[in-house]
Amino acid sequence: MPFLGLLVVGLLGWALYTGRIRPAQLLPILLTLGGAFIALRGQWIIGLLVLGAGVTWYRGMTWRLFGSRAKQTDEYALSAARWLLGVSVQDDSERIRARHRQLISDNHPDRGGNDERARELNQARDLLLKDLANKSK
Repeated sequence: MPFLGLLVVGLLGWALYTGRIRPAQLLPILLTLGGAFIALRGQWIIGLLVLGAGVTWYRGMTWRLFGSRAKQTDEYALSAARWLLGVSVQDDSERIRARHRQLISDNHPDRGGNDERARELNQARDLLLKDLANKSK
């Protein structure tokens, strides 16, 4: 059981470090995991109530952050651009450019790629490089 706990903590730490989850999402995830642990230990009613509260909290947060009615903030646009290019928050401009070159070579319209996809990749690269330039000022 301690190994499983360390594995969960390690995975959550990795997800936070790479930007796959936001720090605000950590508490509902931990509440959900705690509810599952309580339910598995034999206290079904309390465990399921805690698990349900954690899932409801997380889903409500997800709907607010990523729902169709949610306003796209700068942070959301940066996260989407990082996801599209496959880079993390810690990557520098050389890594962003290298990843863009790799993806654009596969998706360039002259090589049978999609115009829309190439445009999205170029916009993502420009947005991330602009953000890095603003942070270095």
